[in-house]
Amino acid sequence: MTTPVETAVRTYIEAAEARDKSKRDALLRACFVEDARFVTRSTVVRGHAALVAMFDAFYADPNNAGVKLTTRVDAVGSTFRYGSIVEFRDGRTAEFFDAGEIDADGKIVTMLVFAGPL
Repeated sequence: MTTPVETAVRTYIEAAEARDKSKRDALLRACFVEDARFVTRSTVVRGHAALVAMFDAFYADPNNAGVKLTTRVDAVGSTFRYGSIVEFRDGRTAEFFDAGEIDADGKIVTMLVFAGPL
């Protein structure tokens, strides 16, 4: 049986991989709380509108080919972590490590995103 944290993460991964804007927007709304925080080393994106804008900008960039999960998802209790890559059209990739937490309703409250290998 799938746990709430596994459902939230799988929904987010599907959203991150979705090139179709309406599908991506609906999936982001389904898996994040309204005032979610998406934290990187250089910025904090807060709330659905900012998350949608971030993904819109990502997929509008002609250099970005997509996102792909590269590890298993480790999801226990209210926390999760996994590895992924961004694929570029010229064949390069960029490695990421993501971790986060869901709330009691099963939606992501905080996502921490680290670029590059550890």
